Amino acid sequence: MKKVLISVVAMVAFAMTSNAQLWLGGSVSASHRGGVEKNAVDPADPSKTTDLDNPKSNDFSIAPKIGFGLNEKLSVGAELNFATSTTGKVDKDNLSKDNSFGVTPFVRYTFVEFGKFGVLAEAGLPILFTSGKTVLGGTETKNNPSSMFGLSVTPWLTYNATDHFSLECGLNFLGLSAFHTVTKDQNDKDHKWVNNRMGCNANTANLATVGGITIGFIYKL
Repeated sequence: MKKVLISVVAMVAFAMTSNAQLWLGGSVSASHRGGVEKNAVDPADPSKTTDLDNPKSNDFSIAPKIGFGLNEKLSVGAELNFATSTTGKVDKDNLSKDNSFGVTPFVRYTFVEFGKFGVLAEAGLPILFTSGKTVLGGTETKNNPSSMFGLSVTPWLTYNATDHFSLECGLNFLGLSAFHTVTKDQNDKDHKWVNNRMGCNANTANLATVGGITIGFIYKL
């Protein structure tokens, strides 16, 4: 992880000293879910009914993205990812919590430009680490930590609305990906699970679905 962060810092420093154009993007989200079950069977007395609180869930994620346009066609940058999720009852003696942190260095190249529109490909090297814990009856157990390394290539469509504001459309129905995941046994350092996944996709059946197209924007300084 230390080597990855050093590489990202070096890449940023190089871009800043090469008169590169800085642009920013990313995402942030927060959510809370909860509720109550009306007239449920009372666990203390099955002959009676009561209102029971459902498990409550709190989720938060942030993924700032910074890029540097080295020229009109080539950009480099990195996206940081942090997410946390907690699910449990009102008390803290019964809950589950998951955390993840990652970084994705990327390079993007614009192949075609026509007017304000452009077609580019973005290749990223996502690196993600996850950990967590489960608490039952006040007893805490750490979840098995995992690490994921990968490669992804995705085409994008762009529209330069102004000199500083660009719309982007990620075509997730078309691309290449490869991922290597290692999950370690929390109780046995020699025991682990290793999974590899590679694939390519080109699906013309879901062009109009939300899962097939991602639309966002970047701001150029």
